[in-house]
Amino acid sequence: MKTFTLIILGLAFAFVAKAQTSNVQPMDGPDCSNLFFKALLEKDAKALENLISNDFSVVGLQGQPIEGRALVQAVLQGIIVVDSGMLSAARTRSYGDVVVVNGMWDVRARIENNGFQGVLSYMSVCVKSGGRWKVVAVQFTPVQ
Repeated sequence: MKTFTLIILGLAFAFVAKAQTSNVQPMDGPDCSNLFFKALLEKDAKALENLISNDFSVVGLQGQPIEGRALVQAVLQGIIVVDSGMLSAARTRSYGDVVVVNGMWDVRARIENNGFQGVLSYMSVCVKSGGRWKVVAVQFTPVQ
């Protein structure tokens, strides 16, 4: 009986742990954009990978394009680390299954151990495809 109880408890804990790590799907375009930033802040490479499209790209601070796989790997390996970030002034425009979100991101981060702190203007583009919202592009511009 004791063994049976331990097995049941083990299965219950495994189920709870799985439920806590389940992938949250965006409800709409703005939610998809917000979850992208949340994944960066939480250093959650798996959530980031699930949110971005196969052809995702981000335009970085120096104007360089970064492909999705490279971004996920950089977060996973600690090359890009967001220490804090606060979104504000978001403006959303919807075009059917395409949503464009502009706003400001007050961020403190490290890229290859080079610190950055400041305000970035951002634009994210989210698309609903196959019934799921995905981020297809993001651009960051430092605010002077």
